[in-house]
Amino acid sequence: MSKLSELPKTSSFSSYIEPDGKIASTEVAAKNEDGIINKPRILSSGGFSYSLPELRKEYRFLTANEAALNDLGLDPEQVNDKEFQELVSGEFYLMYKDTFQDKGYPFPYSQAYAGWQFGQFAGQLGDGRVVNLFEVPKAKVQSNNRHKYEVQLKGSGKTPYSRFADGKAVLRSSIREYIISEHLNAIGIPTTRALSLTYLPATYAQRHAAEKCAIVSRFAESWIRLGTFDLYRWRGDRSGIRKLSDYVIDELFTVEGTKFCNFENLLREKSDFFDNTTESLGELTDYDKMYYETIVRNATTTALTQSYGFLNGVLNTDNTSILGLTMDFGPFSIMDKYSPTYTPNSEDHEQRYGYRNTPTAIWWNLTRLGEDLAELIGAGSKLLSDPKFERGEIDKDWEDAIIKRATKIIEIGGDVYQYAFTKKYVETFFARLGISPKIIDYTNIDKHNVELIAPLLEVLYKVKCDYNKFFLILQDQKFDAENYNPDAIADNILAPSYDENDNRYSKKELTDEIKSWLGVYRAHLEESRAIDPTFSRLESKKYNPVFLPRNWILDQVIAHVQDSGAYDLSYLKKLERMSFYPFDSTKWGDDLKELEQSWLLQGDKGEDYSMLQCSCAS
Repeated sequence: MSKLSELPKTSSFSSYIEPDGKIASTEVAAKNEDGIINKPRILSSGGFSYSLPELRKEYRFLTANEAALNDLGLDPEQVNDKEFQELVSGEFYLMYKDTFQDKGYPFPYSQAYAGWQFGQFAGQLGDGRVVNLFEVPKAKVQSNNRHKYEVQLKGSGKTPYSRFADGKAVLRSSIREYIISEHLNAIGIPTTRALSLTYLPATYAQRHAAEKCAIVSRFAESWIRLGTFDLYRWRGDRSGIRKLSDYVIDELFTVEGTKFCNFENLLREKSDFFDNTTESLGELTDYDKMYYETIVRNATTTALTQSYGFLNGVLNTDNTSILGLTMDFGPFSIMDKYSPTYTPNSEDHEQRYGYRNTPTAIWWNLTRLGEDLAELIGAGSKLLSDPKFERGEIDKDWEDAIIKRATKIIEIGGDVYQYAFTKKYVETFFARLGISPKIIDYTNIDKHNVELIAPLLEVLYKVKCDYNKFFLILQDQKFDAENYNPDAIADNILAPSYDENDNRYSKKELTDEIKSWLGVYRAHLEESRAIDPTFSRLESKKYNPVFLPRNWILDQVIAHVQDSGAYDLSYLKKLERMSFYPFDSTKWGDDLKELEQSWLLQGDKGEDYSMLQCSCAS
């Protein structure tokens, strides 16, 4: 186990990509004449600006989480060391601003990107309150994934991309991001991560009112977004978009010499995406495969979030990761009851990012990425090596062929997205329902959705029971021939949520609906046992978390922390343990047991605690 200060540190993005022309070197950044590293402006070139955290009047370290420390290979005892606390708050860079590079730390930077927001192009955006510090090697190498993490600070002050904002993050939203990102990681959803929280008791930001601020130190394999590509297309920077693509291919999508693992694995299962197109497309290039790799990763993550009812209420292209990570958590929520029209964002009046529309929204974003890459994916292998094309010059007589090929690549991308999404969606539901994946028919994968999953969601919509708690109830029921009692099972599912004053459906109608679905489910279980007799239905316990941090719980914890001036962290530490170990109650501790039981009621708390929404203000 190491100390954070002892890990080798790199900065591949700022080493590979061209910097902001006005801060073209670390020497210029270090001088910081006229405070240029914190002055908002539109960049004419470059993909990042060297930057430093802004000085705050007071810093108070609150917490760091054990799971993140472990994945970074860090000694958990170091959280009490001043050196660690100074690093994850940004103080270190202000204390040693003339010498931190001599100590082996790369110069921090903020990334530039653009974005489509709620269907409209917003121009340059960028890291308006984020400073990227350095990359460190992973302690645990994961197959198909990059072997580095990039650490950054959120809420650390103004950057060239702050526009009219203040570069701050309030304590409320910082706690929310810290908890949810680590919870998603714990249940197996690809996500950016959170390492620590630092309170800024003398720093205020005007949101709903004057709120006190905080800094989250967070990390991910990369923070590149689809919006990063939007920026270069907006500028018409052909060489820049090619260089960015080369960085993604070489640094992010090449693992131990193997490229595009997720896409290549998908092709081994289903290879007919390109039937009848070989002649017109020719051999797939690395740029084509980079596009498809991004599609597969985002489709997979979207299927997982849908399966668990997690919603990120702002899924613009600048909040969509090139690696398919959930990121930038604003008005998020875990859906309490199945409702396809639910959106956690109180400002999303058209439900663009609601549950039903999320898969389409992500594909819309990926289509914009295809347009950003149109020249590269339209060129094909022959044109890509043409010296004129390499210089960024496009002959008139090339245009039709480029447009035609790019259109076809994007069109096939839609098929890839749909299959990758449905595949992971069915696999995840089967895992949650305790059905062996060996019965999945990958040649006709949608039939499982039609036969089993869609009817289940229709039942859950009518019954109005807690979405995630349903799986916990189901896995505790008996389905063997001697003990199977569908009436009792239906009653167990209905009991916590049935309201006799709701006149839409009678109890008998709902019971009959549940029993009808149970018959279909039981047939799948029997097929599962016949094909895979060693598979246990109780395998589902690995996929059904006992606890999920709902919005009302987060609100309760935030209020407790704020009311105590962030001196009483007992509620926050309890929520940490329950959120970061959601399958294992033995790790939740012996303290605050009444509070723990209250939080475990989950969907049984009543309408005032259900389907809550948040605004974008953070």
